[in-house]
Amino acid sequence: MSKSGVYLVVADETDEFPIALRYAARLAEANHGHVGILHIINIEDFQHWGNIEERMRRELREKAEKLLWSVAETANALNGTVPSVYLEEGDRFDVLVDVINGDPNIQMLILAGVSAGGSGPGPLVSHFSSKGLARLRVPVVIVPSHLDPEKIDSIL
Repeated sequence: MSKSGVYLVVADETDEFPIALRYAARLAEANHGHVGILHIINIEDFQHWGNIEERMRRELREKAEKLLWSVAETANALNGTVPSVYLEEGDRFDVLVDVINGDPNIQMLILAGVSAGGSGPGPLVSHFSSKGLARLRVPVVIVPSHLDPEKIDSIL
């Protein structure tokens, strides 16, 4: 039985992200679904900077939009479907939970495992593979970041 729907990845500029994106694209293709791409703008760091805050927000949003469209093109090239795109601001853990709980089409959260430098899991993996998991209504798949594209393609 196939499970159509949205397979969500969190877009960032880490070396591991393309692994999670490829896995999500292949999984969505195999299950007649599509990829959801979420980028979260963390604006907590400069909330007290007055007039500068709005300009910084605008610049971060423009950068995030460019990243999302680039990632969306890659996802489309991988499986031929148009991904869902989510651009949100706030605390990454809360925003991720809110997006998942707010979209009943999301079937799964896909994260890349260990950072390429081998320094351990990133903050999302650490959080949602322990205490944060209880806040999610979907399964989490952690993709080993050392997998090469051919291996991912052969798995799915």
